[in-house]
Amino acid sequence: MTHNQIQKNILLIDDHALFRTGLRLILQNKIKAVITEIEKISDVTDIEVPIDVILLDICLPGLNGIDGMTILQQRWPEARIMLLSALSNHEDINRALELGASCFLNKNTDSAVICKTVQSLLLSRLHNNRPLQTQPSRVVTEAKTMLSTRLLEVLALMAEGHSNKYIADKLSLSENTVRNHIAALMEHFDVHNRTKIILVAQQAGYLARQE
Repeated sequence: MTHNQIQKNILLIDDHALFRTGLRLILQNKIKAVITEIEKISDVTDIEVPIDVILLDICLPGLNGIDGMTILQQRWPEARIMLLSALSNHEDINRALELGASCFLNKNTDSAVICKTVQSLLLSRLHNNRPLQTQPSRVVTEAKTMLSTRLLEVLALMAEGHSNKYIADKLSLSENTVRNHIAALMEHFDVHNRTKIILVAQQAGYLARQE
């Protein structure tokens, strides 16, 4: 059996049935995999198939997603875990990454990004290669997780050397909003000025390196 023929198994854990169904349909349209849905961590006892990638909500009934990661890792040690949540609490995200999660995506992320991230995690699982994790706040995947489309737009314009006023006009934002976005980028990359944002973003693969 070739790599492409190996059955891939995805586990989706979320207590919102409508979100689960919608995400499953999106994934099934893009990825050849068997997708199993459950609404809480304790339901894993009913699953008998091996799991390659787990899409895990943080806010769950009973045991929350982060505290439940140990159970999931004991059941499927090689599975990749992607946190999916409507809440983007950096403390929770970093704790999950430190516990072994591969990445985090906000539920508002574009579906194409979610699919690309899942495909990347399936590929790393297939070849038994874990994504390199250095400092938790800098863990990224090929899909550039944890940064919204708007933050990526601001980052790209910053890398081109544009001022806050130009970025605000270009993106139809207020200058105060642009400053808030830049502050979010500083927090994400754990740096304290614009120049270091660009340098770290290049190193992490968010931007093409300047020759």
